[in-house]
Amino acid sequence: MDFDFEKVKQKVKQLSKDTVEEVQKMNEIRQLKGKISSAKKQIESTYTEIGKKFFELNSDSAPEGFEMFVQTIRDKQELIGQLKEQIRTVKGMTLCPNCGMEVAAGERFCTNCGSRMPEEPGVEEDGEAEDEVVAEVDAEDAAEEAAQAEEDAAEAAEEAAQAEEDAAEAAEDAAQAEEDAAEAAEDAAQAEEDAAEAAEDAAQAEADAEEEDKEPGEAGTDD
Repeated sequence: MDFDFEKVKQKVKQLSKDTVEEVQKMNEIRQLKGKISSAKKQIESTYTEIGKKFFELNSDSAPEGFEMFVQTIRDKQELIGQLKEQIRTVKGMTLCPNCGMEVAAGERFCTNCGSRMPEEPGVEEDGEAEDEVVAEVDAEDAAEEAAQAEEDAAEAAEEAAQAEEDAAEAAEDAAQAEEDAAEAAEDAAQAEEDAAEAAEDAAQAEADAEEEDKEPGEAGTDD
């Protein structure tokens, strides 16, 4: 029985090489997917910047189809201005008409630029109205924090899903590598078994040849 040891050796070596290459491919794919995810986030950020730039260029005259979006931003900006003014009222502050810095109500001069502050008529603050202002400001802050928390939660969920997907791919890659290694080990064991059989057959053939060589000599002696 002829047995090609070199052929078996090359086969086992090729299987090991294929396994390594497959794992490397999986790792490269995972890295490329990570880059895709990063690029998508950059696109979303760029969309936001484009929107801001578009509003700045078209806030006075919105193109057709964008009027509602521009007006919504205007309304929210006005609301923010009103809320900031309410906060200054609660804090007992006012704005300097010259430099725009906050100055304590009742100050005659701005503590930042030194400009004379306009005189304000004395008005008694109504305690109940002040409480309403504080409550409104708190409600706006709470809504903003809730929106931010929701956005953070969505981002965390997306990252968790990506991590879970990466973990599943890693587990799949590990399982495939283990399967390939098991096949390589099985092939190696089979090659070893074939080699043992070949060695046994060779030994048996050698023994048979020696026996055949002895038989003619023995027959001549008997004659």
